[in-house]
Amino acid sequence: MPAQSPIRVAVHGAAGRVGREGLPAVEAAPDLELTAAIDPPAPERLPPGVPPDPHAADALRERPSDVLIDFTNAAASLAMAPRALEAGARPVIGSTGFTDAQVGELAELVRAHGLSGVLAPNFTIGAVLLMRLASIAARYFDYADVAEEHHETKVDAPSGTALAIARAVHAGRAERFQRNHPEREPLPGSRGAAFEGIAIHAARMPGKMANHQVTFGGPGQTLTLRHETINRECYMPGVLLAARKVGELQGLVVGLDALLDL
Repeated sequence: MPAQSPIRVAVHGAAGRVGREGLPAVEAAPDLELTAAIDPPAPERLPPGVPPDPHAADALRERPSDVLIDFTNAAASLAMAPRALEAGARPVIGSTGFTDAQVGELAELVRAHGLSGVLAPNFTIGAVLLMRLASIAARYFDYADVAEEHHETKVDAPSGTALAIARAVHAGRAERFQRNHPEREPLPGSRGAAFEGIAIHAARMPGKMANHQVTFGGPGQTLTLRHETINRECYMPGVLLAARKVGELQGLVVGLDALLDL
């Protein structure tokens, strides 16, 4: 039986924090082949021995790819997606900050090219499991708070993952969550942002990477579910899983949970 050809993978945002983790992960996978390391703004920050590809269109044309892994931001992802799809590369996007309208735009792009793609607010398998467990627990409690902690340079607050957790919690309960309103609030906003009665709190400071927690409250008890990331290697199993499975999908799949048979 002939050996199956490796999946050809390009990385966009290759010089970024997560992109730099993705390059060796792809290279170490026997069933994947790194075809391009694309980072127009900062190719000089690529790891030693990795040739830069500052011009995305040229890289995708000269070195065909089956998959484009993208860890940049919503604007850069939307700008790159048409180029990738036109070149036959299915996007696997871990960028956050997309509006609902932008997700719809991306889905239409993927559909128009007859390909598939994956958009996930978090590729950490533990965070995806947290969302599912939180959705199950939601029906048994009346109060819920979501708290997240990230490094001080993260551009959005709350994080896309925190919003995804809040949506999962909301989806797990038929009624709106209760949310107390203090009689006095010396500092406005101290109860956090509000989403369907769920309070959301965001911390930004050095020494943190990405931690997410949801706490449920009921009479005489609380339940806390927490996921902590130690380094950016945590994203790689989910990213590689998506790179391997995206070719079997139809259209744009949002969320890693769809690939985990949960």
